[in-house]
Amino acid sequence: MGEILKKIYRSNFLGRAATLGLMAILSLGTVACDQMVNVIDPDIVTPESLNSEAGIATMRAGTLGDLAVALSGSAAGHGATPGLILMSGLMSDEYDYSGTFPTRREADTRLVQNTNGTVEVVYANLHRARALAEATLDLAAKFGGVPQVESEMHSVIGYIYVSFAETFCSGVPFSKAPADGGELIYGEPQTTEQMFNTAVKHFDAAIASASGNDRLANLARVGKARALLGLGKIDEAAQTVASVPTDFVYNIEHSTNSRRQENGIYILTTVRRQWSIADGKGGNGIKYRSLNDPRVPWDGGTTFGQDDITLYYNQLKFNSSSSPVPLASGIEARLIEAEAAMKAGDNAKVASIHNALRATVGLDPVDLSGMTQDELRDFHFQERALWLFSTGRRLGDLRRLVRVYGLQKSEVFPWGPYFKGGEYGPEVTFPIPQSEANNPFYKGCLDRNP
Repeated sequence: MGEILKKIYRSNFLGRAATLGLMAILSLGTVACDQMVNVIDPDIVTPESLNSEAGIATMRAGTLGDLAVALSGSAAGHGATPGLILMSGLMSDEYDYSGTFPTRREADTRLVQNTNGTVEVVYANLHRARALAEATLDLAAKFGGVPQVESEMHSVIGYIYVSFAETFCSGVPFSKAPADGGELIYGEPQTTEQMFNTAVKHFDAAIASASGNDRLANLARVGKARALLGLGKIDEAAQTVASVPTDFVYNIEHSTNSRRQENGIYILTTVRRQWSIADGKGGNGIKYRSLNDPRVPWDGGTTFGQDDITLYYNQLKFNSSSSPVPLASGIEARLIEAEAAMKAGDNAKVASIHNALRATVGLDPVDLSGMTQDELRDFHFQERALWLFSTGRRLGDLRRLVRVYGLQKSEVFPWGPYFKGGEYGPEVTFPIPQSEANNPFYKGCLDRNP
């Protein structure tokens, strides 16, 4: 993250934080877990005002704003700014690229170069949100601790580590930008396993500091379980989320207050027609359209996308610029429990969990009693794909099917001829951007394994 963080934090960190699109100061006594607020005049936010207890709330809000841009994207920037959710959706089987940006098409074909500018933006935005969350933690500690803010910031950091581990190659470095404006502390590369384990530590800290706030504790529990899935600790993941209620949800919030706060998924799919819902992508993909499933609403098929070549199918899950995007939910908790039952070969329990969830959206129950272990696995991962569509989980799930369950990449990823010509590539991770080479510990990707 060397050169990238230098660009972001060239000046005193607290002073620079005021220019990162921070939100209005929140009342520390009424902090809502997923509430986003309005953009403020940067002239009002000074380095001095941030270096205070009130500044903790300002920096917390700025962190959530940066996280939203990193994951969901925004309407700001030339051609809008895609986040990790959409880019990983191209790398997996959720979307076909119906636009003209070559850097985005690289993700669709899984031939991503380490000079890819769009990937570098996503990479930098993730690190920006992480660094501001870390600075918020440092500031909270300086003023004696604000437990619920600390819990939320630990979870934000945990989710960012999980996001890197699920979507980027092994070897991501995590540098530190001191809150006092000191020299950048370069981080050494972390393997995929190390990233998941670091995430677990942050989620444990988040649970410990939740101070009786069940909403924050559940945010951390779902995140920890997601990291444990990545480590192949399926039973432990299920135990972690056992107490999370099914109706729990923590959203990444968006609004029309500024272009930066708009939901980038909606902008780039519905408004700009650059992402089109796939259907059996590359032979192995889920048939997101043909299933006509209420969990993946869509329309279209009568016009072309922005490239005037690709038939365009619009997602309707996020149907406005202000649509929230779930970061964690009780539905995901139940899916994790279902996976543990699936791994144990308990067909009845898998059916019970899935049928209870399916009933909430009016779907008929399924009889899984005659399924083999492989059939049960395929059914479960299809259900996960439909419930968690376009939330940034699918690429991690496909990699996990290879890494944890032993399938071949050619069995789970889009493979063979690419619909615009050529072939799908063999890579299943995003590379570390070349701009990271300024870090003296930089080694590039340690490997490109799932």
